[in-house]
Amino acid sequence: MSFGKHGEGIKDWTRRIHDIMDEMRNRSFCDYRATGTWEPALNLYESREAYYVCVELAGLSPDAVVVECCDPKRVRVRGQRGQPRGPGQPTPFSVEVMEIDEGPFHREIDLHDPVEVQSVEVCYDKGYLWVTLRKTATT
Repeated sequence: MSFGKHGEGIKDWTRRIHDIMDEMRNRSFCDYRATGTWEPALNLYESREAYYVCVELAGLSPDAVVVECCDPKRVRVRGQRGQPRGPGQPTPFSVEVMEIDEGPFHREIDLHDPVEVQSVEVCYDKGYLWVTLRKTATT
């Protein structure tokens, strides 16, 4: 790089350094972790015999989810989802958009009618967790 009589080379070099610094300021190279818990989206369906809860939980193994029904009128779904990674994806990398929730999640659903807490059925299919809650027989 030639600096010439009037320092044109220094101006070019300074401008390039500023451009690099601006680029670094606008990118995130850290391992981002949101604080607290997030709430997954869900649908609640009801028939005469049961409630059906569908929770959207893509990217999880069934072992990462806990379904609890300690109260006949409440069900709790909780667990943790890690950061999504593609096969062979290098780290660290720059995050441009981050919309997928990760980390611990927790969701409680209040029910109108009591359910049989001992007969909760859970199924995980295509990214959806399905929870079947049989209503308590009324006499």
